[in-house]
Amino acid sequence: MDFRLPPEVADARRRMRAFVEAELVPLEPDLPPFASALPPAAAGTLVGRLKAAGLWALAVPRAYGGGGLGLVGLCALREALGHTTAWSLARLLGTEPPILLYDAGEEQRRRYLLPAIRGERSGCFALTEPEAGSDAGAIALRAVPDGAGQYVLNGRKIFTSHADEADFALVFGVVPEAGAAGAGGITMFLVDMDTPGLRIVRRIETMGGDRPCELVFEDCRVPAAQRVGDPGDAFALAQKWFVCDRIALQPPICVGAAARCLALALREGVAVPGEAGLLAIRLAAVREMLYHAAWRADRGEDVRHEASLLKATATTLALEVTARVMDWFGPAGMGRALPVERYHRDLRRFTIAAGTFEIQQYIIARGLLRGHAGIDVL
Repeated sequence: MDFRLPPEVADARRRMRAFVEAELVPLEPDLPPFASALPPAAAGTLVGRLKAAGLWALAVPRAYGGGGLGLVGLCALREALGHTTAWSLARLLGTEPPILLYDAGEEQRRRYLLPAIRGERSGCFALTEPEAGSDAGAIALRAVPDGAGQYVLNGRKIFTSHADEADFALVFGVVPEAGAAGAGGITMFLVDMDTPGLRIVRRIETMGGDRPCELVFEDCRVPAAQRVGDPGDAFALAQKWFVCDRIALQPPICVGAAARCLALALREGVAVPGEAGLLAIRLAAVREMLYHAAWRADRGEDVRHEASLLKATATTLALEVTARVMDWFGPAGMGRALPVERYHRDLRRFTIAAGTFEIQQYIIARGLLRGHAGIDVL
């Protein structure tokens, strides 16, 4: 078995690291202390430079004009992006259009997927509700056919990241009569953010750079042509999103961030040798887990179990590394002159978003107890 990254993936990671050091790390002092968004003009300049460097859309399938590097490639790109506290700008970098749009119809891909890949439009993922967090099957937003070719949406979504910057939302709701067809009739719709009846009612302040939104749908009419798939089919789509998130979105950022913080402590001579050695061992193990899970996913294998193992391990390790590095630096570790305290604040949400640590433990145990996975699964 060859454990080396494919040459094209290794090259993409090297070039992205160079881009991060040249273009993103210098932006760190200019980011607001409790936000991570650049002004639109600066973001546009960044996108232009990334495209000029040949780093745009490398993980997008070739059928849609991308580099075709797959999930392994996306992990490599995002590991490189983890080496800056401006990592959240990654959503501008053409590496992760809404993957669920690959399952959309031809016209939907033309209107939403292809513009997202080109960087002309962006979407947000609207699943979580005030009474339905980790249990996605409990969502209450209703999508009722009106008999005239439209669905009428009523309900709320909460903690929807980047909704205030998005052009459209991937909205999950329940079509009542489709309850027998899928998990509670859960169905996904593509909803333009300027659709009448859809409002952003507040932006939620958090401890890190994320500013998620609360959305209200009041008699929001969406054409049936905006429905993705059949009624009741969207629970599987949501699971697909979570598996990708738990492998290729959060863990590689955690690996890159932990590596940068640990390297900083070693370079400055503040690391406690024994502790640093143990953290380096665990970091190497998580990195191997990351690329093995991504490799299996690219082969079309079922990696739901591995995704939860990886998310639980990578997110908690990143927090532990940043906490210990802050301790090693003493008072300076809490200062904003170093990147460590920001990493610690921003990465804390990874142990909650896309399924809490406790939920990952439950998913892992359920898979083992039901025989869907084994201790020797790897």
